[in-house]
Amino acid sequence: MDKTLSSRVKELCAEQGITLKELSEKMGIKPESLSRALNGNPQLSTLENIAKALKVGVAELLTGGRSYEPLTSDFTALVADGGKTYLFHTKSDLKDWLNQ
Repeated sequence: MDKTLSSRVKELCAEQGITLKELSEKMGIKPESLSRALNGNPQLSTLENIAKALKVGVAELLTGGRSYEPLTSDFTALVADGGKTYLFHTKSDLKDWLNQ
């Protein structure tokens, strides 16, 4: 993934004309908590709350993509590791990443 979660959320906020502080208020959390989530390893529930507040899908937060493609397989994996989040659509891609 090219951009960090933090930069994608900031970009979405700018597009919607809101600040990170206003986003945190929409989510019902403190700005410091949002900052920690954006710069750490957020839980899926936190990603869902951010996406809901920004009225986008979780996939858009993770990939920056605005278009939705039909799933070509029955496998999807979301992995958070070392401060980064990875999305895999095939078991072989996940295995390759694990074997690095």
